[in-house]
Amino acid sequence: MTSWAHGYVADSPYTFAYQAAQAPGNLALICAMMGVDWQPTARMNVADIGCGRGYTVNTLAAANPGWTVLGLDYNPAHIAEAAALAEKARIDNATFVEADLAEMTDAEIDQIPELDVVSLHGVWTWVSDPVRAGIVRLLARRLKPGGLCYVGYNALPGFGGDMALQRLFRHLTALQPLGSSPEKARAVIPTIRALHASKPANLLPTGMLKRIAEDETELDASYLAHEFLTAHWRPVFFEDLCADLAPAKLDYVGSAGFHENVPDLIFSPEQRAIYETLPMGPAREFMKDLVLQRPFRRDVFVRGLRRTDPAVALDRLVLGACKTLPEKSPSIGVPVGSAELGPDLWEPIAAALREAPQSLGRLRSLTPDRNPNAAELLTVLAGAGFVLPVLRDVGPSEATQRFNRAVAETYWREGRRGGQYAMASPVTAAGLACTWMELAVACQIGDSGPEWPDAETIATRILPDISGEALEAAKGMVEELLSERPAIWRRFGII
Repeated sequence: MTSWAHGYVADSPYTFAYQAAQAPGNLALICAMMGVDWQPTARMNVADIGCGRGYTVNTLAAANPGWTVLGLDYNPAHIAEAAALAEKARIDNATFVEADLAEMTDAEIDQIPELDVVSLHGVWTWVSDPVRAGIVRLLARRLKPGGLCYVGYNALPGFGGDMALQRLFRHLTALQPLGSSPEKARAVIPTIRALHASKPANLLPTGMLKRIAEDETELDASYLAHEFLTAHWRPVFFEDLCADLAPAKLDYVGSAGFHENVPDLIFSPEQRAIYETLPMGPAREFMKDLVLQRPFRRDVFVRGLRRTDPAVALDRLVLGACKTLPEKSPSIGVPVGSAELGPDLWEPIAAALREAPQSLGRLRSLTPDRNPNAAELLTVLAGAGFVLPVLRDVGPSEATQRFNRAVAETYWREGRRGGQYAMASPVTAAGLACTWMELAVACQIGDSGPEWPDAETIATRILPDISGEALEAAKGMVEELLSERPAIWRRFGII
């Protein structure tokens, strides 16, 4: 680690990834579901604490010219990269600041504008107590009354099984005298695999350990280093997080995981009976944590809770299909089995969504004899990733097209290895999840006017270093994308 890192992994950048849960439009879905009165507006101040390489900040800024979006991060390399991308895409409403919240004075914090939304994705569990205290001071001083705070963190008891794995990583990498943090993490994977194969009693076969020890494709070493080698890494119970955030006067809204807010999809009858005896608040959330496979919680809080009728709030939500809708209902796995829609519900709903974005109220009205539950309908549609909120009825903007092109051009090497990419969309006021290949193809046809180049021309343009069988494979991928995706890209103002 570098000498100034104070226990953080700073000798390698974090993964370049768009975090959809942070998008204010998605947070509004959760608020409606939970009966909390909050909606994004045309002009807002949004902050991402621990913004990493700034992809989410830049995406939100490109999609929302009326917003001011602030990214704070401890690592100057992250800030430099994020600012360079904003400059390349000519995004003037994104600001990036190198900041150590443990050392920021109240006067420095007060230079930040009042904030409508603050996000902390993958921050709280990895930072020291002084940094946590600085975060709470910022929330108390700068988050507006009525503003939202999203916190994504490693949670107990769900992450308890991986605490031994984290300690094992630290012991083994300490034996590596040379190399960067990712190189050390990569070097110890064979030992972890051998130990896992021997089935030690207290190295539990968690999902994370299986991904490391059993999957043929290795996890990104930079991700593993940031996940496990930070000196301050500590998963927390939800109740303890709430206590730490109390000075900022935050109230819990709900989980950004849709089905985690629906008790009928979580508990068996016996578990539900116990759940109903518990008081609202941390006790019920702890009961959920005992039942759910939830090592990483994604919680939404509000500073000043205002209630609204969830039935009314849900029915006015407008949703657009962001993937090709299948003939049969999508299904999401839940503790009690699966959540899906029967054919009599799915077929008219899917047909309407294929035509145009629809309000949730209209989708429910298509089957009046069934009167589907709005929260469960939203859970299946949005929880399975087939719809996004539609906040505006607009076409492509120069800002989003410039930004998408800048990402496609800048990250063409990294993107070909995978990752969480997104196209900035003025319609959903956030990102439309995609692969790098999808992003590059959309930019090519968006720049070409009504007459698109053929698949081979596009493949050659975006991947100029390939030929032969690799080029033929890329051509096939482009042809498939051109046959399925343009209607969706138009729907969300990408092209």
